[in-house]
Amino acid sequence: MAGRILFELFFFSIPFVVFGLYLLATATAEQEGRRKWPINMLFLIGLGFAVVAFFAAALLDKREPELCQKPTRYVDGKLVPGEFYPCEHDLKDAGRAGSKDPGGSVELPTDGTDVTEDGAD
Repeated sequence: MAGRILFELFFFSIPFVVFGLYLLATATAEQEGRRKWPINMLFLIGLGFAVVAFFAAALLDKREPELCQKPTRYVDGKLVPGEFYPCEHDLKDAGRAGSKDPGGSVELPTDGTDVTEDGAD
């Protein structure tokens, strides 16, 4: 548990350490009369690259809307690669509830008989 807490604290502290190094570097640069780092321009360029890469990955993905994907899995100790197969169902209603009742509807017997097969409650 202590290792997990230290792991989380380490990753939480990284932005603060990087910002401290930036402040230290820019303060010494100003004292020595050099220009400050162009951190704003570097940030905007990096953000632009990230946005372009996101859209390029989405547009270049080999995906057809009528195909579903079966993920890579282990079967009897062997690694079976993933595969695409034709979807048998209509995907336009995927993720929508089948009825307006969030719990579904259950028909219970009214004649006093047991619901379970073995009679246990």
